[in-house]
Amino acid sequence: MSDVLLEKPLNIDDVVALTGLARNTIYNMINKKQIPFYKPTGGRVYFHPKEIHDFIYRGKSSADYEVKEKAEAILTGGKK
Repeated sequence: MSDVLLEKPLNIDDVVALTGLARNTIYNMINKKQIPFYKPTGGRVYFHPKEIHDFIYRGKSSADYEVKEKAEAILTGGKK
């Protein structure tokens, strides 16, 4: 069986601990559909660990040196 299928779903407290966000903030994000979640029985809310990881690390801001490296690669056609 795949490891993904065996991953334990996260509950709201797990997501609070992982993100450092307040419970109310997570609930507001759920209501606004700003965070991926599952509500299989219409009651409890669950989260997939990988989706929460992806949520945390989306929208990365590149450091100045990363932007410079990308620009140099574009200008030189990927050659150093």
